Amino acid sequence: MRTSKLAWALTLGLALAMTAGAVSLVAPSGGTTAPANTQGTANGSTTVGVLADAPATNFADPWPTDASGVTVEPSDTTSPDAVATIALVARWGYLNDPAVAALEGRWQFNDTKTGGSFTGQWHLVNGPLGGTLEGRFSLPPSGNGTFRGTWTVSDLRVGGSLSGDWVRVNDTNGYFDGQWNTTAGRGFGGALAGQWARFSDTGGGFRGHAIDAPTMRPVDWDGSLSTTNGTVRLLRTLRFERNDQVLPQTNRTTISWESTTTVNWDGILAVLRLPVARPMPQVTLSTAQISFTWNASELPGLHVYEQVDRARHAIELRGFLVSPPPCSCAAFKIGMRWGNLTSNGTGGGVDTNWNGFAQITYGALGLARPMSFERGDYLLPRMNLVTVSWRSSTGGADWDGVALGAIVPLRAFNDTYFTVHAGAFTHVFTLADLVGDHSYDVGGGNSVEIRAVRL
Repeated sequence: MRTSKLAWALTLGLALAMTAGAVSLVAPSGGTTAPANTQGTANGSTTVGVLADAPATNFADPWPTDASGVTVEPSDTTSPDAVATIALVARWGYLNDPAVAALEGRWQFNDTKTGGSFTGQWHLVNGPLGGTLEGRFSLPPSGNGTFRGTWTVSDLRVGGSLSGDWVRVNDTNGYFDGQWNTTAGRGFGGALAGQWARFSDTGGGFRGHAIDAPTMRPVDWDGSLSTTNGTVRLLRTLRFERNDQVLPQTNRTTISWESTTTVNWDGILAVLRLPVARPMPQVTLSTAQISFTWNASELPGLHVYEQVDRARHAIELRGFLVSPPPCSCAAFKIGMRWGNLTSNGTGGGVDTNWNGFAQITYGALGLARPMSFERGDYLLPRMNLVTVSWRSSTGGADWDGVALGAIVPLRAFNDTYFTVHAGAFTHVFTLADLVGDHSYDVGGGNSVEIRAVRL
């Protein structure tokens, strides 16, 4: 019972099948389709509603297949340089852009007004092909009638049949809903639907659409995109029509939408800013048809294509790592040593535990290399971009150390601090104070040395 811009697409498919021997449906520009994982259960929708006004579909709407067109502003998070920016694009519905044809014509009652005949024409919504259609309908007093007819391609001896329900809603309006197919042996067909109106005592007119897909029943794709840590922001919707909408965002971790598809697809393009830290954030996309949850590390390069019902409705998702905007930053090389720095192997120090970390409050630290680590000395796994931790101990005549790189946005230069904690030693530097050579005697023949150079 969907009626608006759904319908004679069946004819398009048929015409193409007849004239070219096959129908080739082209995927969106630039895209490749992954093998579909088919779910073996039907949609389950049993209610058919009248399509009040199907949208004029723009089949050229872009479907991003890379992140080249995605731009983002500087982060508004507390530590913007310790996050990854990921674009996630999703679309759902009939992803292959099935062919759609429009139909219109007139109908006339028989003498008893319990049925009649109809004649009309059809044409492709996005093509020059067209033809005629004709048939008969029944309309008993209950208002639940049927129709049967044929259609042809102009100037070609090809065509097929159509049939379905012809239903009266009130004295002046009704709808039709059914299927079309090609001439015997072609094995090609789809759904059709439309509305009819009574203009006089003798008859009226009708309009509708057809599609080369099994159904035009509205499919609910209401859903959300959320993360356990970080932010989610909508860049734009894809092909949303009237009554499709993104709901007001009430927190930074979730966006929600209302979406219904009939003859084509809807989608969204969103940007997630996710902390590069453990535990990694979890990202969930949920719809009324299917849901997915990923670890943040799975999103760059993600490509999912999954069919959700027997009518061939599907969902496709892609994830891209977005390069950050050029950084106006200050860079540093930092070297740190601890232990007996002057013994040259002659002894004089005491065994000391130097377990600790280096941390910057804004920006990021990169590890260049450990220095003079022996058995039992090691670097701990990185939990974020602002901290480097180690396990280290020295004997009476040796030392350990690490060499680091640091990068800090200039906008945060005066608000950033660098902390070194090694065993019982702790010191906090401003960036201005960090540059230069610093040596600290910690007793027992041991000392700590920190050297930093701004690049």
